[in-house]
Amino acid sequence: MLRAVLIAAALLAAAPAQAGSYNDPFAFGMTREQVEQLAQAPLIYLSGPRGSERYLIERLSTVPGFYPVDTRIVLQFRRGRLTGWRRDWQMRPYWF
Repeated sequence: MLRAVLIAAALLAAAPAQAGSYNDPFAFGMTREQVEQLAQAPLIYLSGPRGSERYLIERLSTVPGFYPVDTRIVLQFRRGRLTGWRRDWQMRPYWF
């Protein structure tokens, strides 16, 4: 029993303090300027009437290796605040 407790304690100590999803930097209620600053990329207008806009962030993904992958994030704003987002990955065509 002591061995199991020691192993569990060692695993908890080795675990990262804040394990979360890849989307953690975004938070509900952020403004458009805050999202642009956090993503370090411009927002591209997709659609929606004033007060309920959808924007797109498109950039290279951080997938390790030699995979030509782009990541797209679609952001939904209502009344100037972030109310939802969706991340999508897409393979780019090879040029050989």
